[in-house]
Amino acid sequence: MRTVLFKIAAIALPLVLLVAAEGIVRIFEHERFLIPVPGESKYQTVNPVYAGRYFRGFIPQPAYNPFLRQKPDEVFRVIALGGSSTAGYPYSFNSGFPERVAAGLRAIYPTRQVEVINLGMTALSSHVIRDFVPHVLRMQPDAVLIYAGHNEYYGAYGAGGINRSRVLTRTLFWFKRSVLFRKLERLIAPPVQSNRTMMAQSTTDVSIAFEGPVYQAGVENFETNLIAILGGFEKAGIPTYVGTLVSNLLSQPPLGVDSVANAAWIRGQEHWTAGDTAAAMVSLVQAKEHDPIRFRAPEVMNQILYRLSERHSAVLVDLVPHFGPDVRDSLFTDHLHPTALGYDRMARVFASAMVKDSSHISPDLGAPEPAPLDAGQARLLIARLRLGFPFTTGLSEAEELRRFGKILQVHRESGRSADSLAALAVTGQLAVYEALMKAKDRDLAAQDTAQALAHMRSLLHWQPFNERLHQEAAELASYQSSNLAGEVMQLVAAREPSETYLNTLAALRIRQGALEPAGSLLRSIEADNPESAVMLFNMARYLVQVGDTLNAEVYFRRYQQVVIGDP
Repeated sequence: MRTVLFKIAAIALPLVLLVAAEGIVRIFEHERFLIPVPGESKYQTVNPVYAGRYFRGFIPQPAYNPFLRQKPDEVFRVIALGGSSTAGYPYSFNSGFPERVAAGLRAIYPTRQVEVINLGMTALSSHVIRDFVPHVLRMQPDAVLIYAGHNEYYGAYGAGGINRSRVLTRTLFWFKRSVLFRKLERLIAPPVQSNRTMMAQSTTDVSIAFEGPVYQAGVENFETNLIAILGGFEKAGIPTYVGTLVSNLLSQPPLGVDSVANAAWIRGQEHWTAGDTAAAMVSLVQAKEHDPIRFRAPEVMNQILYRLSERHSAVLVDLVPHFGPDVRDSLFTDHLHPTALGYDRMARVFASAMVKDSSHISPDLGAPEPAPLDAGQARLLIARLRLGFPFTTGLSEAEELRRFGKILQVHRESGRSADSLAALAVTGQLAVYEALMKAKDRDLAAQDTAQALAHMRSLLHWQPFNERLHQEAAELASYQSSNLAGEVMQLVAAREPSETYLNTLAALRIRQGALEPAGSLLRSIEADNPESAVMLFNMARYLVQVGDTLNAEVYFRRYQQVVIGDP
């Protein structure tokens, strides 16, 4: 008996020591999924280093979307899941479709606080998104948006990588929850530093034949993971909106060498030139399907989305009709990432699915151009992308960097302040928010209020707690009536719903002719402070606009009584 006990102790002791060691290191762990926002005890945000556990030598950055630790009932929380297109690449996160959806919802429901938490990150496959689901459920979302499927081959643990076993991947993810395991993993296989693009680094099995074993593995991974993802949200009763996948068909030749793909591409171009749009689309889709470099999702992924969204009571957001047959360069920056116009189009379709009355989605969803600095960064990121595999082949890493250096130099010497600041931001010489602040200050000095307001809009996302910035942005927006001014003022009022900011927003909406949100705002202000002079004056203006002149006169008299004591 004693021998048996000694054997049990010999086996159990190492396990006990491991558990104890794990408990100790977890006290100091810095890789929790959510972390507190410094200086803002009520808020938390996604840990910027958390996703590093799924990569070697690369950490995709999540959006900076602080949200309340304790979720009040009046907050409408939206969480977005996906890869780089969901993240907003090549723009900053504030230009991606999730934030454009949030902008629309804030404008439609101006008195309700809307939080968007964008978990879209570069190269995330459905394996990783599935691993995120328990975290998402704990964040208590009111809606989940999903746009994913392009990374099933070359994304994190994609079918084009070394490990193609779903069981092994799920087991590995379970072990990665251990701090000790992650430390051991980094010790055995330290991160490999590289200046090549993520697309070049992530490609292992370069050529993937149409309907071949690796192709089928990617399809099966996607379907299996999507069943788990949608099933988890369905069980929790969370409304889920799933977007179909779009990519650049007309302007992106096959990235790999394949006779069928190349012939189909040529036919598609010929049909398009001849004006036969339908035939062109058939050939262009075929070219994409047979392209052996599979950065663009095959059509079967959309078939899976159609089928599983219905099975799991998710809302299918069909983006394909909105990107074709008029697929053109103006909607894509590269092989699959949309332009600002493309992201805005995606947002409109998602918002239409989320809002019962979509006849007038939002006065702010007018595709305002990104700020000059954001646009400059996007151009540079795309230029760097196109210097690497698979767009350009045969270049050494040093040669890629040399050529990109020349492009950076052109931007620095362009004479445009935003371009030179973009070059500093892209190379890490200046933090993005610092570059935006400098751009905004230079715009104001040059009295270019439109560009200053555009840069302020971006800054409001990077510095959501900057009260001085709120005041400056509200002051500038209060004199304008543009869609951009409306979005900026809505952002300020959402972060600081003071009577002053709400009245300023209501007045701006009246000038825009957006009378429904203006009325909602004014009634909300009146409920809290029925003697607000600014509210009474704005309410009189609003009632005149909607044709209720009798009540407009009543409110104007009340305004006079408050301001000048007129009986």
